[in-house]
Amino acid sequence: MEAHQATEPSGLTSVDSVDLVNISCERCRKRKIKCDRQKPCSKCIRAKVQCSVSGSGERARPASRKHVQALETQVAHLEALIKKLKVADDATRHILLGTVPPDGDSPVQSSVNGASAASPSSPAESGNLVIARAREGRLRKLTARKSTQFYGGTSLFQSIVSETPSNAPAPDTRSGADEFCLNRGAPLPPAAPCYFPFHAKDETCRRLMATFFKHVYQYNMCIYREWFLRDYAVEGGGPYYSEPLMYSICAVGATVSQDKSLRQLSGLFAARAEKLVLDSLELPDLTTLQALVLLGNLEIGQGRGSKGWLYCGMAFRLTHEMGLHLDPDNWTSSKSDSAVDREILRRVYWTVYIADKQLSLYFGRPPALYPHEADVRNTIRIPYPPEWESLLDTYISRGTSSTAFEDSPAVVGTIVHQVELAKILHTMIVDVFENRRRHPRCPAAAAAAAQQVHTSLVRWLGQLPQKLHWNMWTVGQVPPYVLHLHMLFHTAMIILHRPPRQHLDDEAVARGEGVEVCYQSLAAILRLLKSFGRYYRFETLPLDFVHTLSAAAECVMMRRYMEKSSWDDRDVARPLGQILDVMLTVQEIFPCMREIRDSILETIKEGGGAGEGQEEGGGGGGTEVDLINMLQTGAVPFPGAMWCPEEAGSVDSADLGFLLALALTSRPFPYSVPATMSKVAVYTEKAPKPRPVYSQAIVANGFVFCSGQLPKTVEGKLVEGTVQDRCHQSIANLRAVLEAAGSGLEKVVKVNIYLADMGDFAKVNEVYEQYWGDVKPARTWGRCVAVKTLPDHTDVELECVAVL
Repeated sequence: MEAHQATEPSGLTSVDSVDLVNISCERCRKRKIKCDRQKPCSKCIRAKVQCSVSGSGERARPASRKHVQALETQVAHLEALIKKLKVADDATRHILLGTVPPDGDSPVQSSVNGASAASPSSPAESGNLVIARAREGRLRKLTARKSTQFYGGTSLFQSIVSETPSNAPAPDTRSGADEFCLNRGAPLPPAAPCYFPFHAKDETCRRLMATFFKHVYQYNMCIYREWFLRDYAVEGGGPYYSEPLMYSICAVGATVSQDKSLRQLSGLFAARAEKLVLDSLELPDLTTLQALVLLGNLEIGQGRGSKGWLYCGMAFRLTHEMGLHLDPDNWTSSKSDSAVDREILRRVYWTVYIADKQLSLYFGRPPALYPHEADVRNTIRIPYPPEWESLLDTYISRGTSSTAFEDSPAVVGTIVHQVELAKILHTMIVDVFENRRRHPRCPAAAAAAAQQVHTSLVRWLGQLPQKLHWNMWTVGQVPPYVLHLHMLFHTAMIILHRPPRQHLDDEAVARGEGVEVCYQSLAAILRLLKSFGRYYRFETLPLDFVHTLSAAAECVMMRRYMEKSSWDDRDVARPLGQILDVMLTVQEIFPCMREIRDSILETIKEGGGAGEGQEEGGGGGGTEVDLINMLQTGAVPFPGAMWCPEEAGSVDSADLGFLLALALTSRPFPYSVPATMSKVAVYTEKAPKPRPVYSQAIVANGFVFCSGQLPKTVEGKLVEGTVQDRCHQSIANLRAVLEAAGSGLEKVVKVNIYLADMGDFAKVNEVYEQYWGDVKPARTWGRCVAVKTLPDHTDVELECVAVL
């Protein structure tokens, strides 16, 4: 192996180098002259000097309050440790130093015997509470076959009685059986011929492939689209194309297709891909690994968790076999490969690494890929092949420009920062949710590990570049992959801080900062759902979205339980209704979501869901579930399952806990909002441009304050016709501004209407009635003024105030 190279591969462009800077260059700042903020700027070009900017070229945001608090907590712990070490004897000093984590992070303040907890102000809470989370595991025994299934504490299946429907037929275990049916659960008769009606290059496959690359590619970037299409177009294929991978892509594309007839083909394509993949395992290649990742996630989403877990596990093993965990620049034999070939290998490794952490959280099981085993550099953007424009026009979207589907720096940056998040999640899985701890009687070490993960998560959020930034006050359309990235963050925060079920009745836990963090992340997830649903389809989100919805639902139900609220309480019914609606939307894509949603509805119907365990095998005849064992005793969340204490020899945990009901909080979310922020300007091209002295609207403290809207088109022309026509146009402009701010006409609480002639009162009021129904906003009519006092000599103007 050669020494690791520090330079970027030739022919490739770094993510940072293609970003436009938004601060002045160093030379212009020193000379105190205006900089055009290009890279390089025009003044440096004329002076023939090097143009450089400080840092990444982005204007720095203030550190978030949560990040500062986390650092203050660590400093306080270090000070306390130093004071104890100063006065301790040799034996005590050895014990104290034993509580320091191996990587040198500060331990949580503890007594000599390690029994005391973290300070109450620390979100990590007590070490005993962290250990209790790690012991929250479930072992499911199956009656249909001699088998068990372990779900650790991070798993979303903690409270689910059965992963498969009670009437599901037994899987076909015949060796070499050819499956050709839409219903994957029904095996073929033995005499069924081996026949597949679709060729990889026919119209149906091309439509499904286009759907995949249009809507879900940004969540499945283990495939590099441009090189896959290049090899697909070549007769005989190429190294980045194979039929198993093609049919796997078609299976995933079919699940998100809006055409019902195409959706029904998903199982057919998946069965074909599985057969081809299994036949190719003697001589696997890179496309085999990619197909296994796609099929594994697809099977898990369809409710066949064991099968999907095995497929993904095979992919993770192939990652090591193929040496993807070692950077290709480190091998002398790789020099014959192009820079693009080496970069594609990096892209595959990091996307598989992300998938490994997401599935470990999903099931609460140990990860397969460890950071210390790899030395792969971050992925960067790969240039287009020369034939990209024709490939785009032929296979994805006819008549679209070559940059319409560009892997822009923000898209590739999403992968880079999701990798960093996955590394933190790995630490959380192996250090916090490890029930076979190296020091099971050391609460201080457990609390220190949880505190360090919390600090790392908050630091990660604060260091996101501007193009990936989002907070509760962000308005307008945000790219879907950015919203998804923040969903992952808040899901991780809930998993880290939610209390174990046996501690829900503890008032100190209920008042703790960890529960407050859960509520804040819940509010952020609700806001993210609203923003995403306004512009995109929930069906296009990947499998980890199921975990996000489950974690959010658990927070609501946990809050209801702790606060002894009713199901009809507004702070319970509203957010829970929002989550259930989204679950209903995606349950056709992810049938595993149906069981979670039905469990919540059953809990609501039963009036609580916590009761005594039923007899063994309860919950109806024919069910596959016989018994679910938990590592610690706790409440029974749903009928039909018996929970009893029993040791389980495994690692990893967290908990879907109750799946109890969440509440929409009005507290400001503190993670990434600068302390100086008090208002945000709104701008949309769907309304007339504002004059330089005012904004179209201002968002502040949960309200949207809209400037007065004249009856103008987007081009700035006054609408002709009657006063009614002009009133319609003014309201249409208000609607566009409100929607850009994340609100709408239905959320307006105050309206002001200004008329040039009060004789138009009845006509304008007639139009007004069409937009606001039974619950009308508060309203003030302006005095009748001369026409010349209204801008542009118009006769009507409207302004309003709305809530978010």
